[in-house]
Amino acid sequence: RYMIIYHTTFHLSDEIYLKGLDYLRTVYIPSATRSEILHSPKMQRVLDKEGDGNGVSLSIQFYVENEEMLEDWMYKEGGKLQKEMMEKFQDQMAGFTTLLEVIEF
Repeated sequence: RYMIIYHTTFHLSDEIYLKGLDYLRTVYIPSATRSEILHSPKMQRVLDKEGDGNGVSLSIQFYVENEEMLEDWMYKEGGKLQKEMMEKFQDQMAGFTTLLEVIEF
């Protein structure tokens, strides 16, 4: 049972939006799920009518069994993946992460 959602919102500049979207689809998500620690990826575009109109935000969510497994993934895989992405896009893409706990009802 997957009880934690690893949620990251990425903000992409307008200049790299299509390239960044393609990268997230074809490189980031497949790489993040390769070890099978992270499961069931979902990506959404953030609808922000209040924003400044510069860039696009995308939300990516993965399920993971627990925080310990996520920490293991971050240590073994996530840090390298993040570094590669930052080298590729530099200040044209930024992200922030939130951990969510699934509450069943």
